Amino acid sequence: IPSVHIDNAAAARAVMEHLYGLGHERIAVVGGPPDNPLHRQRLEGARAAGKARGRLRNLTVVPGDFSVESGHAAGLALLARTPGPTAVFCFSDQMALGVLAACRDRGIRVPEALSIVGFDDLASSRYLTPPLTTIRQPMREIGERSVNLLLAIIEGSEVELQQTLDFNVMLRGSTAAPKLR
Repeated sequence: IPSVHIDNAAAARAVMEHLYGLGHERIAVVGGPPDNPLHRQRLEGARAAGKARGRLRNLTVVPGDFSVESGHAAGLALLARTPGPTAVFCFSDQMALGVLAACRDRGIRVPEALSIVGFDDLASSRYLTPPLTTIRQPMREIGERSVNLLLAIIEGSEVELQQTLDFNVMLRGSTAAPKLR
């Protein structure tokens, strides 16, 4: 099936490398529905980074559905664990917003006590407190190329099946080195 996308596995690996580079050992992932291709690709990348660092056993995966509400529920569950994670990688900015709200509800300071990363770089992500570290996808370019792809298919033209675009890790204030315990 023709598509326009980023390399979701590579983006997730980049986020995990950022968190491991800061010194995080216990990282939780708040994923999407298990049958969702984006969830599977991002989880593949997160696990590959953990395996490469020999830290796969310290990776906790909590289900979500890409919504604020599922992020909030996952955040509350993760904050109740002992020991809890020092960082949470959410597979959407919406879920990251929910985890931020759970931290606010429990008096947990971000990033001092918990680092949080999202995925998508929604317009509001840079205005959160703290501003959210996230993966930026070129959404406008994805949309334009998708429309052009659809038009080419309708016209019967040959099309490139897979168009993979670049992504950026947007480093902002929601990640920091973990406190030593």
